[in-house]
Amino acid sequence: IPRYLYEALHSPLDPKRTMCATCSRDGGLVDVAVGVTPKVLDVGDVDQGGALPSGTVTFLFTDIEGSTPLWDAHPAAMREALARHDEIVRKAIDAADGHIFSTGGDGFGAVFQRAGNAVAASVGAQRDLNAEPWPEQVPLRVRMGVHTGEVQERDGDYFGPPVNRAARIMGAANGRQIVVSDLTAGLTADSAGFDLVDLGQVQLKGVVEAIHVFGVDAEGADWIDRPLVSTQTSAGNLPIPQTELFTDLVVLQERVSALAEARLVTLTGSGGVGKTRAAVEIGWLVVDEFVDGIWLVELAAVADPDMVLAALASTMSIQPQPGMTMVDSIVDWCLGRRMLLIIDNCEHVLEPVVEIVTAIVAGCPTVTIIATSREPLGIDGERVNRIPSLDESFAVELFCDRALAADSKFTTSGDDSDVIAAICNRVDGIPLAIELAAARIRSLSPQNLLDRLDDRFRLLRGGGRGGLERHQTLRAAVAWSYQLLSGQEQILFDRVSVFAGGFDLTAAEAVAAGEDIDEYDVVDLIGELVDKSMVIAERDGATVRYRLLETLRQYAEERLDDRGETSAVRDRHLTYYGDIAEGVEELFNSPRQLEADELTDMDWDNFRAAHEWAVTTNDFGRASSLLGGLMSCAQSQMRHEFLNWIASTLELGEAEGCADGFIYGQASSWALLNGELEQALDFAQRGIETGGNDERAMALAQTGRLYGLAGCGRHDDAAALVPEVRQLISRTNTPAARFWLWHGVIDLAWGSADTEDDITEFLAVCDELGGPVSLAEGQRYLGNMLFLAKEPPDIDGAIAAFERAITLADTSSSINTGSWARFGVAAVTALGHRAEAPVALRDAIEFANDARAALVLTNSIESELAYLVAKSRLEPAAVLLGHLELRPAAFAVMASYREDHLAAVAHLPDLDALKARGAAMSRQEIVDFALAQLDEP
Repeated sequence: IPRYLYEALHSPLDPKRTMCATCSRDGGLVDVAVGVTPKVLDVGDVDQGGALPSGTVTFLFTDIEGSTPLWDAHPAAMREALARHDEIVRKAIDAADGHIFSTGGDGFGAVFQRAGNAVAASVGAQRDLNAEPWPEQVPLRVRMGVHTGEVQERDGDYFGPPVNRAARIMGAANGRQIVVSDLTAGLTADSAGFDLVDLGQVQLKGVVEAIHVFGVDAEGADWIDRPLVSTQTSAGNLPIPQTELFTDLVVLQERVSALAEARLVTLTGSGGVGKTRAAVEIGWLVVDEFVDGIWLVELAAVADPDMVLAALASTMSIQPQPGMTMVDSIVDWCLGRRMLLIIDNCEHVLEPVVEIVTAIVAGCPTVTIIATSREPLGIDGERVNRIPSLDESFAVELFCDRALAADSKFTTSGDDSDVIAAICNRVDGIPLAIELAAARIRSLSPQNLLDRLDDRFRLLRGGGRGGLERHQTLRAAVAWSYQLLSGQEQILFDRVSVFAGGFDLTAAEAVAAGEDIDEYDVVDLIGELVDKSMVIAERDGATVRYRLLETLRQYAEERLDDRGETSAVRDRHLTYYGDIAEGVEELFNSPRQLEADELTDMDWDNFRAAHEWAVTTNDFGRASSLLGGLMSCAQSQMRHEFLNWIASTLELGEAEGCADGFIYGQASSWALLNGELEQALDFAQRGIETGGNDERAMALAQTGRLYGLAGCGRHDDAAALVPEVRQLISRTNTPAARFWLWHGVIDLAWGSADTEDDITEFLAVCDELGGPVSLAEGQRYLGNMLFLAKEPPDIDGAIAAFERAITLADTSSSINTGSWARFGVAAVTALGHRAEAPVALRDAIEFANDARAALVLTNSIESELAYLVAKSRLEPAAVLLGHLELRPAAFAVMASYREDHLAAVAHLPDLDALKARGAAMSRQEIVDFALAQLDEP
């Protein structure tokens, strides 16, 4: 059990609590009782020094037996004794090279790389504890458990069944006993200083199989011959789980803790997520707190609501009493009993369940109830705890465990691990789906299984002959929940399947309302779907968004198609997100640009789905309009997927004969980003021919033509166009269009007498737009001017301007502007022979490479070429030059530098071979080579 759960289960009870009469901890794992809140622990008590052991390790768990009555009777003495106890146990663990990874108020969890050290620590601690002259009123008796196994360590916590087993073994021990598993015993059999007492097979509480354990007998820590505490001996019918539990134990801790604060806890979640299994596990964790037993009442097979009371009475052997209703008879039987009642699968018979649970809560103050249901019961005082899907690490563990059970020859390789993780993600981490998928390993490889998950409802069926039919197939599990929805809830559920990634209430009202659902009813219906675990509500600050698990979304999508509503609802979805996209562009070109970034991030999946529908339905106009709204954000954040959207829209426009200057301009702009310069020039030319009076279209096309010509080495042709573009700027009223046009003019007119005036006008446009990206671009060009157009260059001023640009760009996650600004720092420091050049070059090259910013990457490597030449490291410079010469220099100023560098290496006797080596390198190979050179002094 990781630190957070162990701490919750082993904290001393607050002596100031008001309800403690029925609290008992003797012989149990758990220090949680109704009406009692465990103390909050100081994580600073955990050993944070040094790296924690990983792989196969040994765990030691300790706990003080019978601490609850001692705290009740002698809190001051216990506090003093506990401090001495902690000192003794810590000293023993430290002496044996152990690491304390969890602390409870009166217990420790420690990990050791060697099993012998763990046992030595337990013997040393027990010996010193036994020798300690404890006050007569608080004679501390400590129990210890040791187990060895392979686990995962993450963020100071350990995950895996061995952690749980170690805590369970400790829970079976009595005070002053040390109990170890057979695995640990086998590793320490030849160790000196102690003997092992064979205790045989022991059925630990809540553990599937009996475990062979041994007692430790050592001088000063003699074995105390008392029978171990094994399985539940009190009344009840709690089943021993047949499989290991793989779950997020943070959530499990919350559920256990909830029993201390509420007498009715309802576990909710979608079908197959593991509500029943979690309830049973919680039952075993708190089994010693309920002296009159834990009773599991299963209602899944009860189809008739009138049979609910009969099922409950039959489970606990309750007979109707004369003159009493069955509800009264059940309450009368429960009255005075300290028991936990688990009522499983309530959603289809809610009315009678609510009736009996309300009566028990009101009439039986010593009874605690756990209910499992797709939706809350809606009773006063109910604590609702939603069970989420498994995260990836637990999901993969579960898959591998169940796959091994299905096929004893199952093994995983490195590649299989990634595929299995992908399988678990595709089925939303739903345990039922994972188990059904793992069962297929008998006949399919993990990759075969992953390839077939698009048809998951046909694939994920079967899982043994026992159990309920709805647990035999994934479709049946989902259909069970769907059938319990009202007619309007089903309609809304089907319609929200068109959303991708998530949606808010306003989107649901706009897209899912209509026909049978009034817009004003959507808020209530969404709430019902959330309550019934069909839709997930996620709160982020003041914002609430909703989403469907992909498994549920696919089912709803099928039902929407069955209704014949797919086209109508997807059209509304396209209209809604098309309107939002137009607003995104407006926000981006304003001081509120960060809001545009947030909208794009939040609804990118929905924009993708809307665009796909527009292309599918041959709606070029709305497809192009949506691209226009998102273009600036997508380009700023280097969302390369957007290029595919442009390509499919352009293909549709050309097929329909309606491709226009704007789509060609966008295509040209993205081709430039990817370094496709000839293609950019071609698209730009077509954009100019079809752009007409569209200022944005002409700005993109003309900018693409300028950069395309320059990038193809036609610098004179590009320079000849600058006066024409200046005229276009003077006629353009759209600030965003002028912003793009000024880029091309300034880059192509460096060194002219107008450079400083151009920068001044460009900065004015940037200020007019006012967003971080436009302001960053202004600072970037100011940095260029201070270095390239000043004589002598103002290197410090240029670096400061570029760094301001980086800060502004990073504020809005503008990868494009951030990469150019980093190139600016790299170029200035390299050409200015500054000591910080290697650091700046590395930053620029790595950033551009990660962003796939091809043109920036080329220019950054060009700057490193200058650095190497200045350092007289001519051979690696020649290798870089050979790769760079595959294309002309992108700008005239870079072309002049390249000529200088070629002259510097021209005398090398093996120049041709060195250049050929660079020319043969792939993009990643040249990047790795360039970075390696920066490691040299």
